[in-house]
Amino acid sequence: MIQLPSEFDDIRPYYDSEIPAAMERMASDPILIPALKFIDKQMDVETFKAHLRRIKTSDQFQVEVMLPLCMAIVGKTIDKFTSSGAEHIDGSHGTLYISNHRDIVMDAYLHQIVLHEYGLETCHITFGSNLMEPQFVVDFGLSNKMFRTDRKTSNVRSFLRSSQHLSAYINYVVTHGESLWIAQRNGRTKDGRDQTEPGLVRMLLMGGNRRSQIEALHVTPLSVSYQWEPCDILKAVERYRSLDGMPYVKAQGEDLQSIITGITSPKGNVHLSFGHPIDTSGFCDPLRREDIHSVAAQIDAQVWRGYRLWDTNYVGYDLLNGSSRFAGLYTPELKERFLDKMQRDISGYPSLEEGKLRELYLKIYAGPVYQSPDALKD
Repeated sequence: MIQLPSEFDDIRPYYDSEIPAAMERMASDPILIPALKFIDKQMDVETFKAHLRRIKTSDQFQVEVMLPLCMAIVGKTIDKFTSSGAEHIDGSHGTLYISNHRDIVMDAYLHQIVLHEYGLETCHITFGSNLMEPQFVVDFGLSNKMFRTDRKTSNVRSFLRSSQHLSAYINYVVTHGESLWIAQRNGRTKDGRDQTEPGLVRMLLMGGNRRSQIEALHVTPLSVSYQWEPCDILKAVERYRSLDGMPYVKAQGEDLQSIITGITSPKGNVHLSFGHPIDTSGFCDPLRREDIHSVAAQIDAQVWRGYRLWDTNYVGYDLLNGSSRFAGLYTPELKERFLDKMQRDISGYPSLEEGKLRELYLKIYAGPVYQSPDALKD
C-alpha cells in the first residue's frame, strides 16, 4: 500500500508495520472461534491462530487468509459465482469502482476475488464508522485495505468537513496508482432499486470541481446481482419501520447482525458485472449541476444494464403485481420455494402487518425488473 500523508491517519487502513499487532489481537479474540467454525466445523483453530501470528503485511493477510476464507464462504453460500467485463480493466492505473450496494460485506469482497483472479491489485474499500466495533471487526477491516467513512456526523459543518476529507483521500489514492471501491449510495438499497446519489459525485469533486478529476479517477461502475437477496427480510422490516416518515434508528448490534446474516445466508447464483469508465466528453470544465447528474445517470445506466435478472426477480414481480407476465422464466417449484421462504421470513415478525411487510419484501426482488432497460419492453 502507498504511504499516505499523515492527514489521513484517522481514516486510512493499517500500514504493514501495524499488521503484526492487529494479527495478535485477532488471534486472541474469542470472536474468532465461532467465525471460523461457520466456515469449517473441522478447522483447526489453533493452527489458524498460529498462521495469523505469522502474517506481516496487508498483502500477505489478503492472499493467505482473506482469499481462502472468501472462497470458502462462496463455496458454502453461493451455488455459482460468475463475472463479466473484468478482462477489460486497465491495471496500469488506479480505478474508482462505484458499485450498487446489496450486502455490507459481500459486495466488495466478491469484487476483490475477481480482481485477484485476473491478476489485478486488490483495492481500498469503504468501511462505515457505524460498523467499527468491536475491536475484532476494526482489526479485520483495517488489515484488509478498508478505510473509515464517517456515518456519525452530527451537523452540516462536520458533514461537509468529513466529505472534503474523504474526497481528498479518494483522489490521492486513485491518482497515485491504487484502486478503490465505494458504494453508489449511503447504505444498502432496501427497495430493490439501484440509484447513485448525486451527492456522491459532488463529494468526489470537492478537491477542485473540475472535469479532469472524473477523468483522472477512471470512474468504473460495478453491478452485483444476487439470486437470493442478502438480508431480504431485515431490509423489508427496516423499510416497514420507516413508513411513518421518521428516520429509522438501528438497535445496538443490528449492523453486526446484518453483516453475519449477509455472509452466512444462502445466495443462490451471483453475478458481478464490470462496466467501462464514465464518458466525460461533452461536459464543461468545471462541471455544471447537470453534468454531475449526468455522471450519476451514466453510473445508473451501466449498473442497470449489468444487473443479471434471476428467476427470483421475475417471480417477485409477478407476485407483487398479481400477474403471470414472466411465468415462462421460472418454474412452479421455484415459485413455491420463494413463497415458502417469504412466509417463513415474515412469520418471524408477528407484530407487523403481514400484507404491508409482504409488499415491501416482494419489492426488493421486483425492483431490478423495473429498473432493467429491457425487461418490461413489450
